[in-house]
Amino acid sequence: MALAINKTRGAAIVLLAMLFVQIPLGHSTTSKSHVNVYHLLLLLMPVLYIPAARYLKLNPATAFIATMTATAIAASATYGGGVRSTLILFVAASYFLGVVFGRKLQDIELRKIFIWMLGCCLTFVVLRDLVYAGSLGAVYARTEGASSILYMSTGGRNIEASLLALLSILLLGTRVYPIAAGIALLTSGMMLSRAGLVGAAVSIGIACWRARKSRHYYFFNFFGIAMGVLLVGLVLSSVIDIPVLDRFNLNAETQLAHKNVGRLALWTTAGTALHQNILGYGVGNGVPVMEQLSGLTFVENNVHNIYLQFLLEGGVQSLLLFLLMAAQILFTRTEGQQRNIKFFLLCYLMLAFIEFSGYEAYFWFFVGMFYARHDLRKIRLREEAKERMKIRANVLKHRDTLPAPDSNHA
Repeated sequence: MALAINKTRGAAIVLLAMLFVQIPLGHSTTSKSHVNVYHLLLLLMPVLYIPAARYLKLNPATAFIATMTATAIAASATYGGGVRSTLILFVAASYFLGVVFGRKLQDIELRKIFIWMLGCCLTFVVLRDLVYAGSLGAVYARTEGASSILYMSTGGRNIEASLLALLSILLLGTRVYPIAAGIALLTSGMMLSRAGLVGAAVSIGIACWRARKSRHYYFFNFFGIAMGVLLVGLVLSSVIDIPVLDRFNLNAETQLAHKNVGRLALWTTAGTALHQNILGYGVGNGVPVMEQLSGLTFVENNVHNIYLQFLLEGGVQSLLLFLLMAAQILFTRTEGQQRNIKFFLLCYLMLAFIEFSGYEAYFWFFVGMFYARHDLRKIRLREEAKERMKIRANVLKHRDTLPAPDSNHA
């Protein structure tokens, strides 16, 4: 059934399209940051929904955002601030808009919008590949430079592959899911993206689990096949060179660390910085402080581990609140589209050990939507409970008004 596009749906479509297909407007080499179209939308759109601020509730997510903001303000007096310190503003705006659209849109509307997002992403990929038709190796092969290539995300190949995998999770239960999962798996394989491959595997695993004939049938079949492929791959990798498996080889990361490049180098230097300050250096100050302490210059603007990132920039107090939020997402009962959103967030939180900065707008948008759907579910359950109590009271009242049986006819 086709849905008419009203103002709310139109605004949600435009925002989500720009969150998944990030169109850059400028780049700062000093802060190693991009300014994208969605940044402008996140500044302007909350103004249109100011009355919806009544939907905001105190929960681990809002407590985390408030604590990160307070930490950033306090740390700015000592460590200063830059362009990246404004990231917390976009986190708050993304969360707020997620709450707004989570309240205003129904499940069927969200399902249609997610399908349209797949169409937007596929259209971008096709057009991008047509533009670079003569040099597709630069787009997909990691052995070639890609500084001038336009990817779905300004984060490059890895984030594009991960976004496609995450989008496929939002499409679980729809007819287009096989297309979304296939594109995510194919793209991740061609781009040799570890996070993308893991995300696609998680997505397919969830789909198999939800489509199971019995409780364990598909789960154990998927697990067995995955383990079999892994074992065969490990055997083959000892004989021939397989680039995809090489991406999971920790020896390569260790060699990069010796050259002060890669994740292990970032994590080691972050550990050194944490020894001097466990209460947070402020949003956006993590990598600059690491560079000052180590005398090294990093290409990255984050440490590719959001838990370490939040500990480094927001302190132990912020990390604890974030972990509380993650635990609440994990253990909350869900239904409908909120269940897909929950799987989306959990997959992100799993991949976040090796990727992402933690300030991604699409993540916080869906965190806001998750809590909005959770609040709506609680309201509905309370109303249903009241209705059951009312029906029960009416039954008891009717029973009390019935005449007593005549003992003479007993």
